[in-house]
Amino acid sequence: MKRFSKAMLVLALVLTSGMLFAAAQGEAMASDAEVLKPATYSWTAGGMGGGWYTQAGGMAAIVKNSVDEITIKVIPGGGTVNPAKVDAGQDNFGWGVGYVDKAAYNGIAPLFDKEYKNIRGLAGNFSVDFYHFLAAKNTGITTIDQLVAKVKAGEKVNLAGPMVGTSERALTGLLFENYYGISYEQIEKNGGRVIYAAYGDMVNLYKDRHVDYVIACLGLPGSAITEMALSRDSVLLAASDDLVKFSASTYGTVALESGLLKVPAGTYTGMTTDVQAIGHSTEIIAGATMPDIVAYNFVKALMENIDDVKALNPSFQKYFSKEGAVNTMVPLHPGAEKYYREIGVLK
Repeated sequence: MKRFSKAMLVLALVLTSGMLFAAAQGEAMASDAEVLKPATYSWTAGGMGGGWYTQAGGMAAIVKNSVDEITIKVIPGGGTVNPAKVDAGQDNFGWGVGYVDKAAYNGIAPLFDKEYKNIRGLAGNFSVDFYHFLAAKNTGITTIDQLVAKVKAGEKVNLAGPMVGTSERALTGLLFENYYGISYEQIEKNGGRVIYAAYGDMVNLYKDRHVDYVIACLGLPGSAITEMALSRDSVLLAASDDLVKFSASTYGTVALESGLLKVPAGTYTGMTTDVQAIGHSTEIIAGATMPDIVAYNFVKALMENIDDVKALNPSFQKYFSKEGAVNTMVPLHPGAEKYYREIGVLK
């Protein structure tokens, strides 16, 4: 009887331990397994009518088609404001400029006066976007240096410039001031005109001859520049080696040595030779508080439909790949990192 009781006691302990272990395992699995619930997220992109805005819309549709629970609303934004908006939780996703995101994360002046540590990378190296300095051919110039010389000489220049809050406004302003020693304000003091406009408005301003110069940052070919070059005989102003080197070493734009900074002949009407430009890489960022399962499924949808993503812009065809997507200028989001490890592009 004693032996039977002792055996029963041992069996009871074993069963109890097993149930406790199973319960613990069940709790762990329940806590580890996130459930993807239907929700609407915001993606801060670029100005309406620009490449970023339309490309974000295209990718939002690709994600929705693959993951019905994720609905993304695209809203206007800009390269320098997007990191702050995402960091604060105002928006969930954001288009990012590599050098700007890095400066935001580390709080590097003069672009930012504080650190934005709540931004994470989802996918990078989508494209190299080029700073287009477009001029009407009858202005008689072919380089950015010559445009600056006109401003320094006090000539009246009518120019459509990028909107405040955009990365191109920030970088071109810094280059004007810190490399050339001029400013957008000086153009106006000379009696010229600077109209800060979205890309869609720039087209009409240039077509209607309200301005003779345009500064815009777009992938190749930029649809707004294509339309402008068709409307008037135009010249894409070349950036000097020294300007490119200064921008790369000072602000982190694409290096001259990369060999990626030539806008090929024939990209735009009337462009018969390669033209050197300043360029930066682009990426998608998200907030650090975004659930891992959302980041994971977002990245997975893009990577599993990468041909559709590449079809959104010719520049993506040249630069974007699964292998390169892991290279963001801010730390990867854990959900994105999980997916990249699964497909073997991150060890």
